[in-house]
Amino acid sequence: MKQLFVPMYSWQLRMWSRVGWRVVVEWLLIVVVAYLYCGAALLDFDASQLQQTGEHNESATLPLLAELGIWRHHEIPLWNPYMLTGFPHAGDILGHFWNPISTLSIVLWGGINGMKVSIFISFLLAGIGQWLFAHVAGVRGPPRLWSSLLFMISGGLALLWRVGWYELLLGIAWFPWCFASLWWALHKRDRTSIVLAAVCVAMALSTGGGYYPFYLFGCLSVLVGVKVAFTNASARWSQLRRAAAIALLSAGLLAVMILPIADGFRYTRREAPPDQEQKGSQTIPYALMNYAISQPDWFNTTILGNSGGWNWFYIGALPLAALALIPLALRDRAQRAPVLALAALLLFLLAWHANKYTPIQYIYQWFPWLYMLRFPGRLLVVATSPLLVLAGLGLQYAYHAARDWIRGFSVTLAKQGDADIRARMSLLWIVDGVLLLVLFFSFRDVYSINKGFAFAPRPIDPKSFQALSWLKNYDHDLYYTNVGGDSIIWGWMPAAYSLEMPIINFDYNRRLLTYDQQRQPESPFFAKPKYVLAAPDKPRPPEATFVRDFDGIGLWYLPDALPFAFNVPSALLQSGAPIAPKDVSPVGVQLDGPNRIVVSGASSEESELVVLVSDYPGWRLAVDGQPAPIVPANAYLGAHMPPGQHIYTFSFLPTKYYIGLVISLLTLMVMLGMVLAESPLWRLRRRWVRVARQGFRPGTSSVQEAIQHNTTSADQQ
Repeated sequence: MKQLFVPMYSWQLRMWSRVGWRVVVEWLLIVVVAYLYCGAALLDFDASQLQQTGEHNESATLPLLAELGIWRHHEIPLWNPYMLTGFPHAGDILGHFWNPISTLSIVLWGGINGMKVSIFISFLLAGIGQWLFAHVAGVRGPPRLWSSLLFMISGGLALLWRVGWYELLLGIAWFPWCFASLWWALHKRDRTSIVLAAVCVAMALSTGGGYYPFYLFGCLSVLVGVKVAFTNASARWSQLRRAAAIALLSAGLLAVMILPIADGFRYTRREAPPDQEQKGSQTIPYALMNYAISQPDWFNTTILGNSGGWNWFYIGALPLAALALIPLALRDRAQRAPVLALAALLLFLLAWHANKYTPIQYIYQWFPWLYMLRFPGRLLVVATSPLLVLAGLGLQYAYHAARDWIRGFSVTLAKQGDADIRARMSLLWIVDGVLLLVLFFSFRDVYSINKGFAFAPRPIDPKSFQALSWLKNYDHDLYYTNVGGDSIIWGWMPAAYSLEMPIINFDYNRRLLTYDQQRQPESPFFAKPKYVLAAPDKPRPPEATFVRDFDGIGLWYLPDALPFAFNVPSALLQSGAPIAPKDVSPVGVQLDGPNRIVVSGASSEESELVVLVSDYPGWRLAVDGQPAPIVPANAYLGAHMPPGQHIYTFSFLPTKYYIGLVISLLTLMVMLGMVLAESPLWRLRRRWVRVARQGFRPGTSSVQEAIQHNTTSADQQ
């Protein structure tokens, strides 16, 4: 048996010789720097700590929803019952449940800690992905490591965490992976590289970065276009087919997300209007200045086209200066294709960011829906990746040119004594030392500045848990709560989700279209909060009753709120007349996890059941376990109530989700088959089968010789 694995062992040794110890050292350095850079802030494993410098509390709601679904109710959350009067989690463009970096971290460490761990992993992945991108572009040695470290600690990534854009940071870490894997796949002829590229694209798009499909499609199209232009005509169709295969496989993997979003586009809307002015769009010279300015006040400036509060992309002056060396690197014919591809990608991103001043403005005019892509400064975060690889190529060229020039120089050392002892010392170490010093000081500068900018750990408001826990123990029924009055207290959302309390005024830039329909003046009824938690200076209904004060935050009871679920006479509901609490009979209701609502109610006359949760495609009803039709009332869930006591179970089971899940699983199986078909063990099995079928060749004395003969023949092919 020992001899049977000789081919596999030799393959492993060949792979190790190709990777080399230097690669291992560089990757270990990336891990160490990542830990020193953000480990203290993100790996504290304290669920009461979450940075408060931006939208961290709002972003934490979806990780907490995943924790509730998986940990407490053992199901995948398809519906979010805690935002407004409900929102489809399957079909949410900001959803990142199917991103394993996020969800596996949440499964292991919970919502808050899992969120922070996944961000640490994302910083680490950003560095490794940038290393791979630089490697496939031809950067080697210290410039390659410098490029990867600088992207990992770049101001753009620091900005995303500073402002709390969780899903955007999860996704941006995969952009260098997508660039590297696509470029690699276009150079190869195997299927494994296609699978790898498709996985990287799926990882980037599964994070819920709403703009990322557009960004990624544009960037990868540029890379494919440049690669095809530098390829002979006979190979172009092959490369285009490989690119199409990557797109098809990644779409298949994401089908579980894509298909439900089809309903999301029809029945939901964003709160933010289109950005017709494209605030933050700058001319290309002004955009490049963002990379070199490290003054803290720059983050909030509104000069030179900045929008204020969203511009922080610091990577230092060295990468910009190194771009001047790129024309010299074009002298190397082997490097022309990657250099031109990187330059085209960088210019494309900068021109897109400057869409108010470049021909891209005409594309926006032809396709006005592009104005939905707000914050054009985010494109500068993506542009950091090709910029740093180009800078690495420029520095690498300058380094080799300096070594070639100084190679002929040396210093002669002499010692006087009985005999002259002379030695010649090469000056190449001076070039090496200068390069290392320049790269180190550049790295140290960016490291210290962006670390101080990005991370400021703080505890979640303890008052939120105190007040909401007291309220939940005070009133055990299911009801809506308003936190903040007319201005929501964002910092209380982690506590609300942890306690599974629906917050009717929590709206994170998206809502159902029916939410506005429900609240029209002519509507006979609509969901209202039963309690309001707000500061004394906030407006509240005149009939509100004061309950308790929580250190400056008052709790108020609103008696005119309808029950969460109620029985109403059919005639009254059909008349369209206003319905008040005195006109209805409350029924027992509870949330059985995110995806189910269980109602227990009795009726002695013809009546209707109304549950104040928004109706949406995918809801199913069972009465005493038997399927029954849903009868919406004012765009809320409803049903006919037959006489007697019955159990009504509303379950959110969208058909498109399950169709997408099947497609994703089938795609995953196909991709695994593609990889296994090219694996060493599979090739070894095929060789064994070939030996068994052909028998021993004349002249061979053992099975091992037959295996070696087939192995040699296959390697030569």
